[in-house]
Amino acid sequence: MSVPAPLSIIVPVFNSASTLEAGLSALQPLRQRGHELLVVDGGSRDGSVTLARKQADRVLLSGTGQSLQMNAGSEYASHEILLFLPLDCRLPPDADTLIAEALAAAEVQWGHFNLRLGQSGLVGHGLAWLINRRAVRSGAAIFDQGLFVRRHYFERVKGFEHSAAPSRRLLLAAKPLRLPQAVTSLTQECWKLW
Repeated sequence: MSVPAPLSIIVPVFNSASTLEAGLSALQPLRQRGHELLVVDGGSRDGSVTLARKQADRVLLSGTGQSLQMNAGSEYASHEILLFLPLDCRLPPDADTLIAEALAAAEVQWGHFNLRLGQSGLVGHGLAWLINRRAVRSGAAIFDQGLFVRRHYFERVKGFEHSAAPSRRLLLAAKPLRLPQAVTSLTQECWKLW
């Protein structure tokens, strides 16, 4: 098996000092395999920037808002494959290989993983099922699903919209590829997007 193409992993943060170390530590194996980690801070006042500098290749400052921060991160990314991931989400261990295999087909421009909520229980499983089902039916995915996209396509659609449906622009010209493996969200922030 060949080495996966390098990823630029873009993580937006805002006043995340209490969870920053754990979130970025989970991404260190990918950095060790040659992938780039960019943290985009949206104006934190809790020391997030200082903490992020210890574990990221680059820390950027932008306005507040996930879409705005992820768009800003894409402008400084070094690689052709962008992976957008919230700090509280955990990728499958072989996410880089899975993404490389997904994008091996030239017609695939972007995609996402399934979502699993870290909290067990009927409500959490039900919410994750609804989000995944919606993604299958409409193609609309949320950030918590680990969105990956070819850089040239992301630039062509002019990035994410600043709305509750940030993947809408990505859907305009290409359907996403949904990977059956799951990204695990450790919080239920995705409640806000549903």
